[in-house]
Amino acid sequence: MASVVFVLSSCVSFILVSNAFSTKDDADVLHDIRSAYDEMKKEVSTLKEELKLMKQKHCECATKVDSYNNKIPRFLVPNGQAPVAFHTHLSANFNVSSNHAVAYDMVKINVGDGYNKFSGIFKAPTAGLYFITNTVMSMPNHGIHVEIVKNGVAIGKNWADHNGYESGTMSVITDLDVNDSVWVRDSDGGTERLEHDYNSFSGFLIYTEY
Repeated sequence: MASVVFVLSSCVSFILVSNAFSTKDDADVLHDIRSAYDEMKKEVSTLKEELKLMKQKHCECATKVDSYNNKIPRFLVPNGQAPVAFHTHLSANFNVSSNHAVAYDMVKINVGDGYNKFSGIFKAPTAGLYFITNTVMSMPNHGIHVEIVKNGVAIGKNWADHNGYESGTMSVITDLDVNDSVWVRDSDGGTERLEHDYNSFSGFLIYTEY
């Protein structure tokens, strides 16, 4: 606002000086000054309105940003530790034999780089409490029996009947130390046929201290 007053004063002074040397009479000079002053008042009033609108828009934008930030999922576990999450499925039909890991090769999410798509094994990069889940779907005449394994020991079993197009899901919550391994393997003692998109393996870190 100080800059506007300065500009106004400068304009008025310029008009006074310039008109002092003109041939106009005092009435004309006074009229010019008043006209210039009125125009300047209009401009100042317009600037004030524009500034007011800008402040309103700024407040509205700040409110929207705060609201948006509050809705964004927080990918940090409660104590600030870096997040860990993975989600995978098969890119093609897969035959898995007894006690062999299923190598889910389509990696959709691998935050923390704990999952290895070549071995099918997830190794915990951080110690904590984890949620692990596996989904299977059978085809006609091909039942599926798999299990979720932690360090070689089964911690959850999953299956889908041989009637076909039946789905099964197994989820577990387990504590993992750094480099503990989790994977899915066949548990039926034979060869299982897994259809690509309908068989998945996922997990995430819930909390690092409990």
